[in-house]
Amino acid sequence: MEKGNIFDLGKLKGNQTVLRQIQSSVTKGNFEPGSSFIEENSIGLNLTHIVSPVGEKTFISKDELNELSPRVIDKFRLMRQTEGDCYDGDTSMLGWQSFPEEINREYLDDITSAAKELANKIDAYVSLGIGGSYLGIEATFKALTHTYFNQLPREKRGGMPQIYFLGQNTDPDFFRDTLDMLDGKRIGINVISKSGTTAETAIAFRIIRNILESAGSRDSREFIFATTDAVKGALRKLSEQKGFRAFVVPDNIGGRFSVLSDVGLVGLAMAGIDIYEFVAGFRHMKKRVEAEDYWTNPSMLHAAVRHLAYEKGKKIEVVATNSAAIYQLTRWMEQLFPESEGHNGYGMWVSPSLYSEKLHANGQMVQQGERNIIETFLKLENSDNMLEIPADPDNLDRLNYLSDNKRDMNFINSKVIEGPAYAHFMGGVPNMTISIPRRNAFNIGQFYYMMELSVALSGYLAGHNPFIQPGVEAYKKAMFAMLGKPGTEDDKKAMSDAGNRLNRFVI
Repeated sequence: MEKGNIFDLGKLKGNQTVLRQIQSSVTKGNFEPGSSFIEENSIGLNLTHIVSPVGEKTFISKDELNELSPRVIDKFRLMRQTEGDCYDGDTSMLGWQSFPEEINREYLDDITSAAKELANKIDAYVSLGIGGSYLGIEATFKALTHTYFNQLPREKRGGMPQIYFLGQNTDPDFFRDTLDMLDGKRIGINVISKSGTTAETAIAFRIIRNILESAGSRDSREFIFATTDAVKGALRKLSEQKGFRAFVVPDNIGGRFSVLSDVGLVGLAMAGIDIYEFVAGFRHMKKRVEAEDYWTNPSMLHAAVRHLAYEKGKKIEVVATNSAAIYQLTRWMEQLFPESEGHNGYGMWVSPSLYSEKLHANGQMVQQGERNIIETFLKLENSDNMLEIPADPDNLDRLNYLSDNKRDMNFINSKVIEGPAYAHFMGGVPNMTISIPRRNAFNIGQFYYMMELSVALSGYLAGHNPFIQPGVEAYKKAMFAMLGKPGTEDDKKAMSDAGNRLNRFVI
């Protein structure tokens, strides 16, 4: 029988991302990186295109960075002493600083054991959450796993269930499409909400729980985790009533800083990601940035550059990467920085980009548009897989110069950062590059802690509390009033009165 046009990958080396997933099914336990591993996995910060002159003009001079250093160090000391504007009510929100050292092996063993027990019972796992209860988990998951993780057979997922996310928006079509993917599967759920009343997440949980209970699923409590407040709140109360396995959202760690806590670790363990290595990455970067040596501290310098850039009129930060996997980290930054910095008319808008895709979409604006942009590159130095470019005897596409010089896709992909970095710099867009050696949990953990300290310093330098988000409550107040939530009658009347004074213009 004729096979037809079968696409066969037999000649290519096995997908290294898949091999890592398969190996993840073997429990590694505690992770202690050796000196050679640390040397090979050291995140770098390159400020060449910030402090170098273009013609006669330098965007930020080393003297300006030096002048700012006493203020940065002072703010750093305040945070280490749990001082400054860091409170949400009566609680200091600086718990993320010490948490990497507070986590012990027993803590991680407990999470790993619970995740494995649930994983063995289910086909698909659904993480319900929004904002800080969602973005860090999804970003880490996608940064470290196969692009089409859910479409792989289970053995190539390291024995892990499929992973889905809901409760991060209210789009009924997206929700229903996801339900279609869950149809006929044994599912496990982790609902993540400190209060249990976050509308988007609570609605998603109510719908999925109703489907499970309506189907007569027995002992559904065995398949539901709840990550919530340790003692209070609607979800804590429901968990106690229903007997759900409960994990804790720390009081002193805000959502967008919480990926190292139960909020992130449970979901990552469900995906087979090495959470021991992940924690080790946080610990390593914490040690690296706890010294007050300003010129060797990447968090201090990163915060200083962005602060000075804002003072010099930069209102948009394009955060670009050459990796579809690492792109998810730019989406995490899209929350971390604007939600922490966007107070009292201050802050840069963060615009995530995947290069070279976006170079063909908005590269023209970056190169020659208004000069209100600063650019940060997250450069993945080594992809999981190496793909050679074959020679072609016809050479009609004129690419044989690549194959002749043994240039593979990893080499080309590095130039997707280096080329724009130079061209945009010469075009008046100052930029810096954060180098991520490779896709592993250690590097992602390092990166998160580096950015968390940077944005905290940024808020302190700007003179506001970077750990609260009072502006976010405004949309909730308006939305709940429109929905007719009990207790919002006065808000609804005020909105109606204001609406009656608007000059209507509808076509």
